Amino acid sequence: MKQFIVGPVEMYPSTKKVLEKGYTYFRTQEYGDMVKTCLSKVADMMGAQNSTTIYLAASGTGAMDAVVDNCMRNNDKALVINGGSFGHRFCELLKWYNVEYDSIDLEWDEIVTKKDLEPFEDKSYTALFVNLDETSSGKLYDIKLLSDFCKRNNMYLIVDAISAFMADAYDMEKYGIDVTIISSQKGLCLSPGMSIVSFSQRMVDKINTEGNPKSYYFDFKSYFRNIDRGQTPFTTTVSIMYELKDMLDLIEKAGGKDAWINNVQEKAEYFREQASQLGLIIPTYPKSNTLTPVYLENVNANEVVKYLREKYEICVNPCGGELSSRMFRVAHIGNTTKQDIDELLDKLMISIKEIEERNCISAI
Repeated sequence: MKQFIVGPVEMYPSTKKVLEKGYTYFRTQEYGDMVKTCLSKVADMMGAQNSTTIYLAASGTGAMDAVVDNCMRNNDKALVINGGSFGHRFCELLKWYNVEYDSIDLEWDEIVTKKDLEPFEDKSYTALFVNLDETSSGKLYDIKLLSDFCKRNNMYLIVDAISAFMADAYDMEKYGIDVTIISSQKGLCLSPGMSIVSFSQRMVDKINTEGNPKSYYFDFKSYFRNIDRGQTPFTTTVSIMYELKDMLDLIEKAGGKDAWINNVQEKAEYFREQASQLGLIIPTYPKSNTLTPVYLENVNANEVVKYLREKYEICVNPCGGELSSRMFRVAHIGNTTKQDIDELLDKLMISIKEIEERNCISAI
């Protein structure tokens, strides 16, 4: 099965083989030193050289949950960019933890603009939450616009970069980002189950002085203490950390972060150009390099996704909610090539044609 999905992505061969090599007991200095080296490299790729970086045995949603629990108190007031399924998840988490919030609600094909932010200037918000790449539609928000807004209003900027990291340019310190959340199964091309969270010093100070999380397991103060020796408070994702070490070596051999992101961008641009020439509809809003949404007018998108998977063993992402029958998503992260894209497009056009013909026959 060839995977063109946002995560878990098509892994690289050497990373798949990591578990065959075995690994050491993790409560050792050897393992702790490896962790510190890996996290330091990830922080560098985030532009977070002067930040505190920890890792969790949790999916991306688990990390989002832990960030809201640790970083927000009941006297905080948050603003959320709610432009899809994952922006809405921040709304749900803030409501769950009884943190007051307002949201900028956007349609699936709308981006946030300066005009959208104007009603929320000077309103005593303490933090802004955004999914930088709204994975449900592939929208990429303007991080400079959001950064400038937070700086003017003295707000913490909390970014879910789970889909954007290692696919789009990202610089935590340049844009004054206070929290960055990423996960293992997307741009880093690892097994699912590990998340990495990086914090500015002022957010570390806030957590250490004000933090009172409801979760025992995800109390960040404990993670801060343990990460100094490359450890976590509890048993963690040992095998995925070894996968991370392998992927970081691959990224370095490929020319580093910028070269890696350029490769993802080239695949995204190639797919979009070829798909457009074939008459496929691609939304025009600013998009992450991570994925391309394809909008279908004359055939059910879910049928296409199923047909590709069952007949050709090619997996693409369906969409949920109102878009489920109209749009699917093709990922450009992971171990795929332009030749793989050519094969996907060939089988995609055949699938659409065959489904249309089958539906016409059924309608007679």
